Amino acid sequence: MTRAETSRKTRHEVLAEFRSGEILAAARRVFARRGYDAATLDEVAQEAGIAKGTLYLYFPSKEEIFWAAVRERMLELRQRAQSAMRQAEGIQARLRAAIAVRGELMRTDAEFMRIYLTEFGHLCAHPTRYRKPFRELYLAMARDLAEVLEAGMKSGELRPGPPLELALTLQFLLRDCFTARYMGVFADDGLNLENFVFELFWCGVRPQSARPHPAVKSAAPPRRLQKTR
Repeated sequence: MTRAETSRKTRHEVLAEFRSGEILAAARRVFARRGYDAATLDEVAQEAGIAKGTLYLYFPSKEEIFWAAVRERMLELRQRAQSAMRQAEGIQARLRAAIAVRGELMRTDAEFMRIYLTEFGHLCAHPTRYRKPFRELYLAMARDLAEVLEAGMKSGELRPGPPLELALTLQFLLRDCFTARYMGVFADDGLNLENFVFELFWCGVRPQSARPHPAVKSAAPPRRLQKTR
């Protein structure tokens, strides 16, 4: 929110938005600890330090507060990524900036990370009223990346391909790598995941002529198998 937007709001509206933000932060803590199915609005109200009746004034159902808590973080992530990409120069730098913003959130916001990883299927597959807006927001974030990829294809820096599908692949790749880190299955705890994901993706989208070609040693002739009697 800009300073001009804040100045146009009444004191009551500013306080209401601040209180709503506190409630959503409390909701993320509860959903991260308990999961969507086990969490209750009583627990959210207690975590936020308000009466349950007050909570209902802001969010009338668990489903609505859950989606609002996830949506707030995703919108914040998108805005930060857009800003970082605008400030970066060049296709490579813009992609790195977008990956860095996503990686920072995944590293520093353990509560959202836990919710996102455990409830991703709930948001994608369950026939709730928020399945469509979640899908649209997820695609909007991918389209921001797709614009960068498409610009790279037009300039010849990247090989031709479907920009949106490539952008979605990058998003899934980053999410799954952080999932592996979260699960503790990566052997190298010191691995820079943002750089790892970028290099892996960048090598795949560069034109064949732009990729380094390491020297290939002549293979030794295969040994003939001796026949056994």
